[in-house]
Amino acid sequence: MSDLPSKNTPRSPAHPLPTGAALDSSILRVLMDTLPDRIYFKDLESRFVRVNEAYARWHGFDSPASIIGKTDHDLFAAVHADVARTEEEAIIRTGVPMVAKVEKLTMKDGSVAWGSATKMAWRDESGRIIGTFGVTRDATAAKLAEERLVEERNLLRTIIDHLPARVYVKDTASRYLLNNVAHLAMLGLEGQEQATGRTILDFFSNERGRQAFSDDRQVLETGTPILNQEKSDFGAGSQLHWSLTTKVPLRDLEQHIIGLVGISHDITRRKLAEEELQRRTNEMEADVRMARQVQETFLPRAYPVFPRGVPAEASALRFAHRYIPATTLGGDFFDIVQLSDTKCGVLVCDVMGHGVRAGLLTALIRGVVGELGERAENPAHVLAEINHSLAPILERTGQPVFATAFFGVFDTTTNTLSYGNAGHPSPLIRRAATGTVVRLSSEDPEPAAGLVANFGYTRRECTIEPGDLFLGYTDGVIEAPDAAGQIYGDSRLIGFLQDSIGQSGEEVCARLVRDLATFSGHSIFEDDVCLVTLECTGLVCPVQTVSYEI
Repeated sequence: MSDLPSKNTPRSPAHPLPTGAALDSSILRVLMDTLPDRIYFKDLESRFVRVNEAYARWHGFDSPASIIGKTDHDLFAAVHADVARTEEEAIIRTGVPMVAKVEKLTMKDGSVAWGSATKMAWRDESGRIIGTFGVTRDATAAKLAEERLVEERNLLRTIIDHLPARVYVKDTASRYLLNNVAHLAMLGLEGQEQATGRTILDFFSNERGRQAFSDDRQVLETGTPILNQEKSDFGAGSQLHWSLTTKVPLRDLEQHIIGLVGISHDITRRKLAEEELQRRTNEMEADVRMARQVQETFLPRAYPVFPRGVPAEASALRFAHRYIPATTLGGDFFDIVQLSDTKCGVLVCDVMGHGVRAGLLTALIRGVVGELGERAENPAHVLAEINHSLAPILERTGQPVFATAFFGVFDTTTNTLSYGNAGHPSPLIRRAATGTVVRLSSEDPEPAAGLVANFGYTRRECTIEPGDLFLGYTDGVIEAPDAAGQIYGDSRLIGFLQDSIGQSGEEVCARLVRDLATFSGHSIFEDDVCLVTLECTGLVCPVQTVSYEI
């Protein structure tokens, strides 16, 4: 037979468990010593007869024995101790427990804590009430978190209600759960209870309401938000309103869609302002197009001939030009003035800026030159008159206005060119005899018209022989940039003109525009481009006087 015990034979523990009262005492001692909750027993006078370690530590005592015989008035401020005494008297009197009451605990030193308290009647073996016992669980952290949550909710609600935007929350059936003050006012309601559980169709059953409800379904069913969409809004009567609407899905912690959040801004005033601005813009664009057409009428449709009446191929002077405005209305222009059968005035001008103001100034300057008549034979006098016409604008508006201008007078009988320059890029002359290019520059440049009142401009003179070609231009030519920011420049222009020997003015203008486009990489330039050429042919074709006498 084996000496090993049978599996059915009960084992004898090394330390047998206590039984009866000893077991109960052991269990109570373990609970009292290990539970973090604060446990206490009180007699009929609410004096402590037993507390656990956690209760003693909470009050700052070294051992539970230090509290025995004390009451709540010894540990707490009266505001709490009086309430606790009343509660315990009621329990002793009625035997009805107090369960999980969250209470504010004000200590003797004024500090505050929170606890979840349960108190019951303490009975002896015969069932007679001999006192009370209780368990208090620390609820301070939870209570503070709850208070912070309430504060945050109050803050959020305050912000939402004071936003001018309309804010609302809906459930998955598009029923309102929350509406801020602005949205309630839009619905014509006074309180949240009038909106809760209702949909937009309860307030607006027309097409606008159905569209809003359809948008809700789109967001709720697809999870795709609607962001900053302009929607026709709900106005009283037939008055049209507009709003900028956003709707986003509302999700729970598991990312399930449980509703939507919407916000809309009233943009009716902005839309009306935009419509008015568009109307005025259309009117202005129409005016500018008309001004452009008027401006184009000033450009020569047919060049004058010298002397008058001869065929164009027999004219002593031949002309060509190109004008490419950077905007609808440019500030660059030129004019050819036939002073007599042998004298021709050429104006090349660049007014500051672009647009309507520049267009008006070009018309002003053209008018000034046109009214000079024979006095235009003196270039210095022409520039002085232009300067005099611009000066009052500064005095009356406080805004500086200026224009660079070159005015030259070609005399076919003397083969001379007299000219003046008010801050304008120096024109070039291609000499037929030598193949060189001469620049009509000055060692002492003179200011643009409109900058210095009553300035006395200088008249200069040079020869221009048959076969020579004059090229006038504005700064849009030499300042045209390439992709790297390098400008076309004077040297490149002079080199271009030197390479054009034998080419007519028309060919020079056409090739120069193509060269600028190739250099800059654009066919529409950043600044106005204005070119005008004059060729001295040397032809003489006198006009025969016709006699009508019989």
